[in-house]
Amino acid sequence: MYSRIFKEPPETIIANGKACFGTYNDISSTLDIKGIRAPFAGLPLPIFITKLRIKSRLDYIFATEKYIGFTEFFDFKIMGTSRIIFWNKETGKKYAYFSFMGPRRRFIPHSTKYGSCTSFNKKRYMKVFWGENHQHMAMRFNVKGDSVRPDCSGGYFSSKYSECHSDNLFVTPAPVSARCSATWFTSMQIQGKTIINGEEVDNSKGLAAMMINRTYLKSHSISTISWGIGTVKNKNIVFHLKNSNLDSTDNDTYNENILIVDGKQTALPPVLMTHPFGKDKDWIIQDTESMVDLTFTPVSLDSNIRNFIIMRTAYTSIYGTFSGVLLDQNGEKIILRNFPGMLNSNLIRL
Repeated sequence: MYSRIFKEPPETIIANGKACFGTYNDISSTLDIKGIRAPFAGLPLPIFITKLRIKSRLDYIFATEKYIGFTEFFDFKIMGTSRIIFWNKETGKKYAYFSFMGPRRRFIPHSTKYGSCTSFNKKRYMKVFWGENHQHMAMRFNVKGDSVRPDCSGGYFSSKYSECHSDNLFVTPAPVSARCSATWFTSMQIQGKTIINGEEVDNSKGLAAMMINRTYLKSHSISTISWGIGTVKNKNIVFHLKNSNLDSTDNDTYNENILIVDGKQTALPPVLMTHPFGKDKDWIIQDTESMVDLTFTPVSLDSNIRNFIIMRTAYTSIYGTFSGVLLDQNGEKIILRNFPGMLNSNLIRL
């Protein structure tokens, strides 16, 4: 059966101009990948030039009794974007809010010990933050509606000492060893509430995951990411599966796919995600190791295309359900039926 070894994390991700590739059971104190020696065609360019190609992304995925969704930040150095999307799990009703963030020194912090990522727009306030040594993590939002969307606000809080907590670091070639991608992935239990048009519509416990990624982005980057988050037979389950044109050429050894069951992690193999009948129809997600065999059935889809002066972004975000089988590190089958989750298909052109 497929396996990847979880190692102790390095003190720094980049050492002596080279990346410390691997899968790690914990995280380094900083998530910083600048300093790689000659990352572009072996040309000895100054670091201040090469680091301009490093882009960052933060995703906070949450699921409570009634709602499921995510908050997402993109850091493009000279500008940033943020958005929150969540769905009512019973009705499939969607709430989506987007914000542009103007020039700022840094949108997503390097430190994993403590930090925050915030959109300060008065109509689109969103914040994800973690405390000293990330002993607690939280997400808050307060967004104003319009003629078709209501005012929404809410917040979710978690402790490092919850049963479902895990911290992992993935450092992978992107797609070759001259450049790298680094991802901090953490899962957690949460307590949170959601308010719509001044009325509290949900106040319950749930699960969440946060992912921060830094990579040397291509001029044309495509990625597909799926998350499953919920419970099966009283077990808390979170999984993350990804395809992109930045995946390592040695994808079996280096990837970010992971399954968390009550805080215990299983490294998952590379997968192929296809939608033979269209994005709004069933997606097939499979590997070659018989550990992942899933069908993702969309319930509600959100498409968002933005054109800026220097770039173009196209996001497709889908709420739906997973059915199929996952295998954990002990070979135990986890059978999913109508298991809640989301899928993101992103294109970024610089």
